[in-house]
Amino acid sequence: MLFSTKSLLAVGTAIFSQIVTAQNAFPGAVGFGAIATGGNGGTTYHVTTLADSGAGSFRDAVSGSNRNIVFDVSGYIVLKSAVSLSSSITINGQTAPAPGIGIMAGEVSASDKSNIIIRNLRMRQGNLDPATGKSAFNMGGAKNVILDHCSVAYGQWDSIDGVGVTNITISNSIIAFPIGQQFGAHIEGNQATYYGNLWVSGHNRQPLSKANSQYINNVVYNYQAAYTVANTGGIFNHDIINNYFIAGPSTTTVSNYYYQVNAGQSVYAKGNYADTSKDGVFNGALENKVGSAVVLTAPWASDSAAMASRSAADAYTYVLANAGASPRDEVDAFAVSTVQSLGKSGMIYTNQASTGLSNGGYGTL
Repeated sequence: MLFSTKSLLAVGTAIFSQIVTAQNAFPGAVGFGAIATGGNGGTTYHVTTLADSGAGSFRDAVSGSNRNIVFDVSGYIVLKSAVSLSSSITINGQTAPAPGIGIMAGEVSASDKSNIIIRNLRMRQGNLDPATGKSAFNMGGAKNVILDHCSVAYGQWDSIDGVGVTNITISNSIIAFPIGQQFGAHIEGNQATYYGNLWVSGHNRQPLSKANSQYINNVVYNYQAAYTVANTGGIFNHDIINNYFIAGPSTTTVSNYYYQVNAGQSVYAKGNYADTSKDGVFNGALENKVGSAVVLTAPWASDSAAMASRSAADAYTYVLANAGASPRDEVDAFAVSTVQSLGKSGMIYTNQASTGLSNGGYGTL
């Protein structure tokens, strides 16, 4: 746990300054959530304490709209209850001093809010949260939301839950070790982009995508079911391009890299690989037959082809080196090393402590 000099001079106070420039999301943002405006053009709020509430706290920072939130502290913020975000905010986790900032023991909720940008934030619910029906991050009913370079772990209901969403992006993030239902992400609604993410040791929903979707340059490891649709939430279009699925010790049916993608769904699938050998060697094969879905001959989304700039093999290398919050911490390093075993290690957990990591499994910041 570290505090910057600025924060020590301003403990207990909220410091605001005017932002003079504005842009959609941030340079390099991709997908449907890239139109989020966040707190661009608003004021800057400095988080100066790791306390759950009060002046200078994260909870106070997200209580108002039109804010750019920066961090003068590092370490875990331990929630006493779920924290609700306001619309039109940007959470800049990359501004925290090393080793970075995290939220633990409760849900971060953007439910029914809009125009939210979250970058370089660790959200790790775990079973210290008694609310088993909540998730690490909830954006039900939200629109124009982008999560980028985030690390989401130990979700109880889902790691990420978003029913009734419009225009969301989850990019360059690590979604690992869900407990409880052991589900990665449940997304239903309008348009969703999943780009450059690392999904590790989930039973299912990596993601469950009942939306018109882009699923590009993702890596999924130790799945029991990976990209999932089902027909219970409507008929949608799916661009599934240059992803790598790698079976692990918990993978019981290796062909479940596509799961319940039934007739009526429309899929453009190209350049996807599955390594099902569990032999410690990176040796996947092309797998572009997606259930009984209607086969599209071109991507349904106009920017999918350009977004798929890396082959599945190159995506594996890039994602393992770059996904998640920066700097990479103990939990994310463990997730990456598990994937690097290429089928030899990994399990689906029921609680974070079973990982054997410090701080009761949450890792130390």
